[in-house]
Amino acid sequence: MRTSKYFAFFYLSMGFLPLLFFLLLVSTVYNYIYYKELLVLTGVDLIVFSVLGLLEIYKRTEKIKTNTLVKNYINTVKSNDYSIIVGGFDTKSKEIKQKQYKVNVNKYTSVLDVLLQVKKKQQNSLAVRYSCRMGICGSCGMVINGKPALACETNFMKVSKDKVVTAEPMQAHPIVKDLVTEFKDFFDKHSSVEPHLIRENVKEQMTGKTPYDQKPSETNKFLPYSYCIMCGLCNDACPVANSNPEFLGPQALSQAYRYQMDSRDQSEGRLTAIDKLTGLWGCEFAGACSKACPKGVDPASAIQLLKLSTVEDDLKK
Repeated sequence: MRTSKYFAFFYLSMGFLPLLFFLLLVSTVYNYIYYKELLVLTGVDLIVFSVLGLLEIYKRTEKIKTNTLVKNYINTVKSNDYSIIVGGFDTKSKEIKQKQYKVNVNKYTSVLDVLLQVKKKQQNSLAVRYSCRMGICGSCGMVINGKPALACETNFMKVSKDKVVTAEPMQAHPIVKDLVTEFKDFFDKHSSVEPHLIRENVKEQMTGKTPYDQKPSETNKFLPYSYCIMCGLCNDACPVANSNPEFLGPQALSQAYRYQMDSRDQSEGRLTAIDKLTGLWGCEFAGACSKACPKGVDPASAIQLLKLSTVEDDLKK
């Protein structure tokens, strides 16, 4: 922070105070009459610079206080003009019923924050799944304004249309209650592609004393596809997964590619297991899965690369 000229004079005068007091003491003891003018000038100097210094401190304090108040106001200001429409699944009627709630939000409020606010103050029976609240666990996946997204990473004000946001459960998964969906089938499909390293020598994996060496170029082949958090948004965005329950889905297939491209993996049956109409060849390459991924994984490209790998494997055999 730049110091003004008044502040500089104030600090300078304060630094010379001991010397000035010493001179005053000497002048008083030896020759009061001779130093009378100096005494008066020094007194005036102290009074003037002290007043200027105090005014500067007061002005800066008020400025800092004002800036803090403005920032705090901007950060915490709330508006109750916004509302959220929750399309919750009613377990009794087996239908999705929409209900609108008025909510208080600020510029940092996420959709998940709003849903928890509704659950706490207006509808305590509202069912919503969440955990980390920072886009890592993938638990709070849902359809927000018609698009699959993580509620914790979606800013309420940014996605609101006419100050209204709609939250609905994902459609590619069986719905349990309200915004909570069943993931058993999702995890079964994920497990079916053997999403782990497979070695010919199983005992070696348990008793090996040295790590499996891997070059950076080999790691880069699968690294972009290893960021999957298994939120299921790609499956929900996929038109094939929504229309064909037997389709493995982009999540499982992208993870199959991730391990198939790992130089440490020695699996021979993974490609054969997914080489079918409900597997690789069920993909119509709409690309919606890649667009929905909150972590930048590109399942659409992984599936196409898997198709090439499958053809190459067949030609080799």
